Amino acid sequence: MKEVIIQLNEETYEQINEITELENLINRHRDKNRRDDYEIEDFIVGSIVDKIEQIKHFDAVHPLVENHNQPVIKNRFKEIAKQKNIYIKDVADQLNMKPPNVSKIFNNVSQPRLELFIKIWLVLGSPPLHQCIYLEEE
Repeated sequence: MKEVIIQLNEETYEQINEITELENLINRHRDKNRRDDYEIEDFIVGSIVDKIEQIKHFDAVHPLVENHNQPVIKNRFKEIAKQKNIYIKDVADQLNMKPPNVSKIFNNVSQPRLELFIKIWLVLGSPPLHQCIYLEEE
């Protein structure tokens, strides 16, 4: 494994420290028995890995990459909601929608317009976007 040394100004360090402490607090709130805490280094490495995954995920639709099959963008809202024990009815209630309409989106029968996508994404706790969508070849 390679080691990289970085220098951060005080303000950036404090911001990362606050985010790390908040993430630890949220994790302990979700699971009272959890005793592991993230360190600042874990947050920085995780952020870098997340950014690399995002870049890899969207390489397939890069306009300069030759791609004979145009992929279709689909969502993973159903899987994310299931992992978080969030029901379609709960999402529908929060968005003032009917459950069958949310179900169509969750089952990829239809895709939401951007504004609705963002609202659903917020209701699901703002998971990383590359976990919310995927490409399917036609």
